[in-house]
Amino acid sequence: MAVSQQHIQRALAELSGCIGSAPPLSLSPAGCAELLQAVVVWAAPGSEPENKHKVPERAAAAARACLRLLEAVRISSRDKEEPEDSQITCYGAVSTNGATPESAFGIAEAGLKCAPQEENGTVGKLVEEDLTDNAKDDSKPEGLPTSSEAALDSSRVWPEDPQCILRCATAPILILCGAHSLDRPWTNDLSRTLTAQLLRKLIYASNCDSVTDLLRGPSDRESEFGTFREVLRLLRPRLCKETWQSHPDAPHVFSWVLSLVPRPWLPEFLSQVLPPALLLSDDYKPENKVLGISCLRHIIRNVPSAELRQYNRALVVYQALRNHLYATDADVIEVALPCLLDLFPVLHKRPPAVGEYQKDGEDPSDQVMQLVLTHMEMEHKIALRRSYARYLPSLQERLGMRVVRHMKRLLRVIVGYLEVCDGPEETTRLCILETLQGTIKYAWPRIPHRLPLLLKALLKLMYDVTCEPVQTPEPVTEALLCGATECLLLLDRCCDGQVKAALKGVPSLCAEPRLVKCLAAVQQDS
Repeated sequence: MAVSQQHIQRALAELSGCIGSAPPLSLSPAGCAELLQAVVVWAAPGSEPENKHKVPERAAAAARACLRLLEAVRISSRDKEEPEDSQITCYGAVSTNGATPESAFGIAEAGLKCAPQEENGTVGKLVEEDLTDNAKDDSKPEGLPTSSEAALDSSRVWPEDPQCILRCATAPILILCGAHSLDRPWTNDLSRTLTAQLLRKLIYASNCDSVTDLLRGPSDRESEFGTFREVLRLLRPRLCKETWQSHPDAPHVFSWVLSLVPRPWLPEFLSQVLPPALLLSDDYKPENKVLGISCLRHIIRNVPSAELRQYNRALVVYQALRNHLYATDADVIEVALPCLLDLFPVLHKRPPAVGEYQKDGEDPSDQVMQLVLTHMEMEHKIALRRSYARYLPSLQERLGMRVVRHMKRLLRVIVGYLEVCDGPEETTRLCILETLQGTIKYAWPRIPHRLPLLLKALLKLMYDVTCEPVQTPEPVTEALLCGATECLLLLDRCCDGQVKAALKGVPSLCAEPRLVKCLAAVQQDS
């Protein structure tokens, strides 16, 4: 076991060299985990502007050292399973299968390919030199430890199972990969490549199929998702109200690992994941708001309603999301409205008993509908109009017959939005036509009094898309005509044929073939 221990010693020495400290005297799993945590913090972006340019290089060095540790653990695990006679052969000039340990695991080849030279050539040169030196040491019999090294090794505490080191190292390595494997302001091509490679090697070394399996942890442990619990413990100091803005990578790592924990395991961590999600959603930056709301939506969809209602958690989340409807950023509205739609069933109250009074404004869906219509009526930005219109049909379906409470303002929004083109895809008009169809179905007793207003708006829309020269694709035009025709058919059915009588003279005024065809479909409907 002396040679395999030497590999782990070299890996720990490289990790210690990243932060400029001496290697740990005790090779316990807890000591390795503590060293890795220090390396991850050293490679993380902070609030110091003078160190921001060093972060990608530090992340690359940390990923390279972690790759070395994974390889050392693999070699140690293999040596423990093999007979003692075959161990010397594996570390000789040629191994039993004709390949060096690095080539068997793929680190040497992948590392050289994934480490392009940077402008100063420092990091790329370090990768190549380190891997070459390690390959040389492993291919020579002189690489075996001397008597002094053996004496030093004997003073260390070597674990019987090298996999213990891997288990303790999984959480810090996941944090490193989550912070640097995607395109972020504090990463570059080299750091992203090495951390993505590190994540793949970690999954392979842990005998897992995905990152979710990594977060779940070993199957022999009593509690599942123990690695996720450890990741949350390590992230907690950096996700406090006073500290999270000084650690820009922590919210992204938190969002990433949270999205990989599904039902029914997430409720166990509700008290740990809900406060950071609310904290992120309450930030003034739109990108942080979007990140926090996405976390809240994942929590809502994967935690039972009873647990969300406990201690008024659901009401707190609702108040936070409702405040986001005052935002002027379309990206925030795009995530806030679907999150609210997922939250409404959680907040659902039983219908009032016969004779029991209930205020109209008590239902959250009514409050949101009123607020959305108020904003839509006065909104002039196309992006925001499109975002509101996209989720208006779902909100109306949630209300059902209660949409009659908002008829006056809703019809003003429908008529006004049908008049304005919002681009080649016509997302707003298509969604408004869908909303109008739902309004006619749910509130048909109120429709005959508004027939002249709606009929005029629909005919104007059909004339605009067929007779006016616009840059609308043909499939979109057909979709608009089909939606408007469906609205005319519904209006005619709930108004006892008044639409057919009103449309009789229209073909003589406009002979456009597509418009005449749509009106003929209404006339022939029985």
